[in-house]
Amino acid sequence: MSSFPLLKLPLVVLREISSCWTPLDILILSNSSKRIVNLFHSIISRKRFEMHVVLFIEPKVHIKEGHKEHIFNIPYEQINRINWKDKNHSMNFVFESISIDNITGIIDHMHHVLNTEMRSIVIDIGHCFGNVPRVVYWLNRRQESVDTLTIIYRRPNDDEFVLMLKELKINKHLNISIKSTSHPIKPLNVKLKVDCFWMRGGYSSQWISLDHIANFDCIHIDLTTYSFTSFDMNRYLKAWMSGCNSRMEYLCLNVIRYSGHETLTDGIYVEDNTSSIVRSYTNQILRTPCVFEGGTKIRRKDGRSATFQLKPIATDDSERIFFFRMVVWPDVV
Repeated sequence: MSSFPLLKLPLVVLREISSCWTPLDILILSNSSKRIVNLFHSIISRKRFEMHVVLFIEPKVHIKEGHKEHIFNIPYEQINRINWKDKNHSMNFVFESISIDNITGIIDHMHHVLNTEMRSIVIDIGHCFGNVPRVVYWLNRRQESVDTLTIIYRRPNDDEFVLMLKELKINKHLNISIKSTSHPIKPLNVKLKVDCFWMRGGYSSQWISLDHIANFDCIHIDLTTYSFTSFDMNRYLKAWMSGCNSRMEYLCLNVIRYSGHETLTDGIYVEDNTSSIVRSYTNQILRTPCVFEGGTKIRRKDGRSATFQLKPIATDDSERIFFFRMVVWPDVV
């Protein structure tokens, strides 16, 4: 049976042919030779594919092409076998160094062949315990930044956790999910610069303060599971009016031990809107518009205004908790 002279075809024809192949087709063909690898790298448009990586016990790469998504499971070596029958196998699992090398090597091959950048990575740093510096080095070596980083934090690993936040450049979204942990997490002394910062969990931890938040350079800050007092929020509102969080458009968090509107706004000039005054804030990050019926208006020293509002949250606890939302309006009125 005669072979097909793929390498002898004109580049224009090869581009047209390869546009009909799926990522799996291309990756299978790339195993034939280095010449084929380099050929695909040169003829595939940089904008055709997007790569999204999930670095868990079962690592995956999602390749998106328009509205289509192709999912690849990444094999790896692991000297210590995983007991899949153990219901806590995911909690107890840790990648070995050879496993990280296997995974990152395969991802690098896919990245080169498909001529694409990694747009996002979801990483369980508990599964990468002891190897986070290796992952950070790999990410920084292969590209300057990543659009979205999602961190799952379930095991005492503060130093590596902070290392990721300090060493990686994140363009758009930083999502942190802190699973149940009994140890007190170290204070987060990191100045974040990212469009959207989303965090859940760590209910009893004091590792993030309003002083940290005031030092962030973010557009959206969503800390719905974190609570601060009226006195904390009074101090924050004064800091915002003086110029902190200059890029911020949206902030949400909880207020506990709420001691009244007077305490919250003590020393601040405010305008309390009636419920007939309705303003709505929309952004692609929010699933639904943020609508204020009334609310309290404050003004920053540069003339920009913001509206904040508190609403009680129904809880089983005797302590009342209020949901605090604040939007900074684009216009100076």
